[in-house]
Amino acid sequence: MWCRRVRTSIVLTALAFAPQLRAQAAAHQQLHSLPGPAPEAVSTEAAHHAFLEQERAAISRGEGFGMALVADHNGYPGPKHVLEMKDKLQITPQQQSAVEKLFVQMKQQAIAKGKEVLGAEALLEQMFASGNTEAELRAQTERVGVLRAELRWVHLSAHLEARKLLTPEQLAAYQRLRHHGGLATAPSSGGL
Repeated sequence: MWCRRVRTSIVLTALAFAPQLRAQAAAHQQLHSLPGPAPEAVSTEAAHHAFLEQERAAISRGEGFGMALVADHNGYPGPKHVLEMKDKLQITPQQQSAVEKLFVQMKQQAIAKGKEVLGAEALLEQMFASGNTEAELRAQTERVGVLRAELRWVHLSAHLEARKLLTPEQLAAYQRLRHHGGLATAPSSGGL
């Protein structure tokens, strides 16, 4: 069951970045005149590889790369975005300090867990190249899935904690600013 959830989260992440990937794929349109596979297949494959490289780079930097969109879209702000919008949200110095601490902690955990994910992914590729047994490949695939779920939880749990640090007015303003084109009035200060 959790494998299906992990797979679903990966697919949703990929869909979130589809517009960027389409733009990158457009850069490969020169391939239309070359013999070989249909240009659309080559462009799609190039876009897919570009996405995977972007994902790996983001994971190695401790970035969420869409892992917490479900939280963000449902009123659980990310610490990075709260800090980016601190003036518009009118967060207090105490709130800023708490959110900064949360962000640093999340980033450290995400980098550490990200290294594990990338290592497990590299091992899986090596195992395929070496012709390991189906049982070994399945076990390693499940390990990758567990690590990806743990990495995603690092980001999701930071969103849960960030929500606790803002006032209801700040949360409402965050939603308006982040998801509704900034149609917000200034929130009142207060709360931690």
